[in-house]
Amino acid sequence: MAEIVWSVKAYEHIEEIAAFIEKDSTFQARRVVQLMIKETRRLKENIRIGKIISEIHDDKFRELRVFSYRIFYKILNENKVAIIGILHGRRLFDTEWVE
Repeated sequence: MAEIVWSVKAYEHIEEIAAFIEKDSTFQARRVVQLMIKETRRLKENIRIGKIISEIHDDKFRELRVFSYRIFYKILNENKVAIIGILHGRRLFDTEWVE
């Protein structure tokens, strides 16, 4: 079972997403965040369930999808994964996250 760690940037992203959605619906904001967390927990069982990030083409950088959001993660080793950022699918990916 793999360990999942969250970067500071990923925490900031999820808080920003929740605050944005909460302007319209507290319920939906909570629902989206809960689904994002639930999806990342699946990585404990299989670290390679996400697809390779198309902008990088590196097997250790992958993404999961929740609604229109891309959850980026890095495989640190076979027992540890880092969530490195979350981005709406219409926004541009920042390659600085992978440095």
